[in-house]
Amino acid sequence: MDVRFSGQALYCQISRAELATLGSGRSVDLIVSLPRHRSFRVSVRPSAMSADHGGWQLESDPTGLWLTIPHAELQQLGQTETFAERLMRDFPVSSSQKIQVILEAEPEAQPEERSVIEITPHEPSE
Repeated sequence: MDVRFSGQALYCQISRAELATLGSGRSVDLIVSLPRHRSFRVSVRPSAMSADHGGWQLESDPTGLWLTIPHAELQQLGQTETFAERLMRDFPVSSSQKIQVILEAEPEAQPEERSVIEITPHEPSE
């Protein structure tokens, strides 16, 4: 799973294998190691509850984020092999703000390889 934050959005991209894991009732986790022996976890898990009965949930604390998505909605993903498919949901974070959560299942077909230029900052000599 790849996770990106952008403005007031949380973008989670999963593979078809991870979608199958969610479909079998298990969670998919991304754990990022941080300095001082800490880590940050993003966990996506299925829920047996429907969307109108609280199936969508977003919880957080300083150690991570936990996104719960109704199993029935997860089953809508993975219907095509060539297009990415998305589920989107807004969650309130205050009376005037919200965060948009986007879960995208990657297509089976691998996209064309892209060129990447990596820039490494110069570390000062000691």
